[in-house]
Amino acid sequence: MVETAKSLRPLIVACADETEANGKPPDHLIEAFTDAGLYRMFIPRAAGGEEVPPLVAFHAVEALSEADPSSGWVVMLATELSLVTGFLETEHLREMIGSDEGRAPRCRIAGSARPTNWGRRVEGGWIINGIATYASGIDHATQVVAAFRDEDHPEHSYMSFLDPDQGTILRTWDTMGLRGTGSHDYESANVFAPDRRTMQIGSRPHASGPNWRIPDTGIASWLQNGGQALGAAQGAINEVLRHAHLVASKSDSRTLAEREQFRVALGRAQARVGSARSYVREMGGRAWQSVLDGEPDRDATAQWRLANVNAVHAATEAVEILFNAAGTNAIHRRWTLERRFRDLQVARRHNAGLDFNWDAGTRQMLDLPPLTIGAAIPDRDRYQDGTR
Repeated sequence: MVETAKSLRPLIVACADETEANGKPPDHLIEAFTDAGLYRMFIPRAAGGEEVPPLVAFHAVEALSEADPSSGWVVMLATELSLVTGFLETEHLREMIGSDEGRAPRCRIAGSARPTNWGRRVEGGWIINGIATYASGIDHATQVVAAFRDEDHPEHSYMSFLDPDQGTILRTWDTMGLRGTGSHDYESANVFAPDRRTMQIGSRPHASGPNWRIPDTGIASWLQNGGQALGAAQGAINEVLRHAHLVASKSDSRTLAEREQFRVALGRAQARVGSARSYVREMGGRAWQSVLDGEPDRDATAQWRLANVNAVHAATEAVEILFNAAGTNAIHRRWTLERRFRDLQVARRHNAGLDFNWDAGTRQMLDLPPLTIGAAIPDRDRYQDGTR
């Protein structure tokens, strides 16, 4: 799967400007991702999915994002949300995504795991009203996740899989970075969601694979955020390396490669990206093996979450270092450095990059209760805009 993602990089690079300009990847690129199985990495194998280990998805998203951060992000979000399919009964899941003998499902899941909708219980399901925010890839979705709270019991939250034409896409995505992700909002107005396509957040999964036995649902879902950020940063480093011997500036006739200050900055940036990747691999490998062995290592899992949020921050800092060191070269669109700078500023504001992840990761070290039980997102009143 990782090698397949790498093989698509020339096509992704060729489409990157179009993706940025149109606010979404072109249809033929989305079809290439679908053909490659990249949208079904976390779909249970019993339903025709790939069910790859988390670190495989991490590196696949990293490879895509190295070519273009927006393209990697769209696959990343679909992968995160597809983990929820393991909570649906296999028969209903296969029916929903179109699995049958001899053909892999061509599903592309978008939506949001944040319970920003409200649901009212009716016979056989729920009536949902509200807006799913930041639904990356919504224009190409075959199913949309709408998370909601029970109107009568607000302490209970659910996720339902809707057909895209049941709701309305609100064209809200106009941002400084990740402009090619099409992360618009999706409005549900008196939409019916059947029980067979709905799961309660915190319930037990129907899928039995190890992906659904990781004790921290946050790291199980959000690991790809670290991969996306590191891929975006590594792509920036690679591009600067290609130009370093060729470009100077109006105030300094030496090329970037000839300047000690630039070489120091480049070294710092590469070391941050490389060390962050190694931390994810080390703790992820240890935590994953413990899950496979049937005795999940909660200490390693907690550090895995720390490694992931660290990867998002380290990648952002690495590109900031490069951006400053490249001088006026960095501000021109002939490089994608300025685009990656903008993209990572936005990426760091995803829930996977916010401060509560540091808190969640250290609680196990301090023998404190988990931040959440059965949900990836904690009490949002405690954490706003990345600060306490």
